[in-house]
Amino acid sequence: MRIDETIAALERVAAREVGRGSEALARPAAGGLLAAARSLAAAAPDAAVFTGFFIPGAEPPAAETDGPLGAVQIAAALCLLGGRCRLVTDQPCAPVVEAAVAAAAPGLPVDVAPLRGYEEWAAALLPRYGRLTHLIACERVGPGVDGRPHNMRGEDIGAHTAPLDRLYTVGSAYRIGIGDGGNELGMGRLPADLIGRVVASGERIRCVVGADALLVGGTSNWAAAALVGALSLLRPEVPALRTLLAPAWSSDLLAAIVSAGAVDGIRRRPTLSVDGLDWPAYAEPLTEIADLVRAGR
Repeated sequence: MRIDETIAALERVAAREVGRGSEALARPAAGGLLAAARSLAAAAPDAAVFTGFFIPGAEPPAAETDGPLGAVQIAAALCLLGGRCRLVTDQPCAPVVEAAVAAAAPGLPVDVAPLRGYEEWAAALLPRYGRLTHLIACERVGPGVDGRPHNMRGEDIGAHTAPLDRLYTVGSAYRIGIGDGGNELGMGRLPADLIGRVVASGERIRCVVGADALLVGGTSNWAAAALVGALSLLRPEVPALRTLLAPAWSSDLLAAIVSAGAVDGIRRRPTLSVDGLDWPAYAEPLTEIADLVRAGR
């Protein structure tokens, strides 16, 4: 199997259907994984990865397990490629994102946006972000047609969410979006009527911010793993990339962020699960991704 065919297979595995229409959403985004991986693998990137999806109705309220895990996985991969990377989140999600960094990528810088005083904070960072080569969003909610961010239940969560889309769209960087439900940064690349048909409350929650390349996953973490897998195939001289694909790596990081308070976005409580999937079901695509990369070397 050629590398491009293997990467297409990774893209399909990552989009495995879990009941929210990911396979339908992934069809018009096909090829996004190859495009994103080629862009990142071509040279040492200088990137920022946006993540953190706050669940205000959780017990207790916290960032969800989908997103930070994949974001740190991508950031660690870019550093192994010789690039530079930083994570970007906001105050409500910071405890979980910072715990993920401490567990898997110590020393990785994290920019934390305040909910109050955001404009001044962002203005100070605009020159730096304008020089970055890549801006990547991994399960980061973005503005809908009304300019407000919405969760999968159609609820406005703007009171708990900094408008990081303003940094995500700055400059001429190559933008990569990773999402699973239509309301994340990058999903504006998809036809609006498709999200409206496939996703519950899709017309209301769909994010209007697009990307140069879009990766759709059954969970966003799966799409992030597929991106790291594609990078491993394109840059075989960096064998350490494959260590990030071991399901045990994700299992350890999941345990670390749940200990820091991360919640399952579906169950809305701190459990060792992602989007309602307990570890055995969640790990299946991760194992398939690792096996495809191993066979495709």
